[in-house]
Amino acid sequence: MPINPNYIKVESDEIDTRKRYPIVLDIADSIYIANYFLSYFSPSENASELMRFQKIEDLKKKNLYEGYDHPFLKEGVFDKDNSGINIYFVGTPNDARTKKPDYLKLLDLTSSHINFGGWQCCDFVCTLSGSHNSVKLIKEETEVPTDEFILGWIRCDSGILNNKPLQEYLGQNRLMPDFVNAHIMNAKVLVPTAQFGRMRGGKLLALLSQSNEIRDFFNEKYKRNIVLWYSMSLYGTTKSSCQYDQLDRYIKFIGNTESKQLMRMKNPHFDRIKDWLDRRGIPRTNFSFRGSSKADRSFRELVSFVKHCLWYNQKDPTVKELKIKFEEKLVNLLDIQEQKRCYVSTYGLEYWDDNLINPERVVLESNNLENIYSYWHKKVFKKYDWGMRKYKKLLNNQINLKYELLNE
Repeated sequence: MPINPNYIKVESDEIDTRKRYPIVLDIADSIYIANYFLSYFSPSENASELMRFQKIEDLKKKNLYEGYDHPFLKEGVFDKDNSGINIYFVGTPNDARTKKPDYLKLLDLTSSHINFGGWQCCDFVCTLSGSHNSVKLIKEETEVPTDEFILGWIRCDSGILNNKPLQEYLGQNRLMPDFVNAHIMNAKVLVPTAQFGRMRGGKLLALLSQSNEIRDFFNEKYKRNIVLWYSMSLYGTTKSSCQYDQLDRYIKFIGNTESKQLMRMKNPHFDRIKDWLDRRGIPRTNFSFRGSSKADRSFRELVSFVKHCLWYNQKDPTVKELKIKFEEKLVNLLDIQEQKRCYVSTYGLEYWDDNLINPERVVLESNNLENIYSYWHKKVFKKYDWGMRKYKKLLNNQINLKYELLNE
């Protein structure tokens, strides 16, 4: 596209470390792009608020924010003496498919995070059962029965980024893809429905995901020898706790990631502003990168360009005022970065590599689904641990459950 004739072309001898862009937006477009950024980030003061805003925009894009009614049982009753859990294997998520199954739509409406599929990925949906009081894994791929109340979602895959805590725990300088794919399972999504989450349902989903049965299912499906379960917290160090805390009997905290998660603009908004610039002769390729952290680098470069345009045009009083607001809001937001907490499970074994070197696999019964459920049930309904003592009276009765969705 031809460059907007109103834009300022900086002479080559003017371009130094501060003014490195050869083309600068004019006053009107500098004001527009700064307001575009400010309107996106203004509702958010922290990481969780920004994630919620981005999630609502994602729901609108998927036509889920209005007009969608899921087909599943709307309410459930959890009886501490007579309720159990069914875990259905529901297939492999496909981010490219246009028509998504209802269990994924309900996940989208429940989770504050935008969830994606991955390499060698399995989805499980946990539902409330009144026909037994233990846990049953239904291995055959099936649709979630619409006459059952959904308690939560589990998604496991083989995709793990290099991070220092995991490298140090394994004693490796770098995680090799072949090793990761063969021996580590990543619990990528562990999301309880809201009211079940208040019963520490998130802790139960985490425990179930590192059970012997789900590991064995993953091994059989993908011909692997999984010896280590791994997961990261959703929010990280800007939150004081997460659902994996106080699960030391099964799950171990190994440290915070060294790299920080940038709070950046997400699509479709980010693509829209790059397209807007491209139509005005500022190529979107100026803000495209390859390799690791390419999305973060692209966002930082665009922010730097906007800052430069505001600096160049600050003789205009409106631009000068916007420049102050932009730097206060956006530059400070770039400093709100999350270091994720990292957790592992060795399936009850003392050392993570025991089943790499043992001629016969060691399996501990304490990591079976039924024993995990009994452990969780005792902690919540008998010992009132994990902060549940204040709900003691409520827990002694049947608990009515219903969904709390982001579009309500």
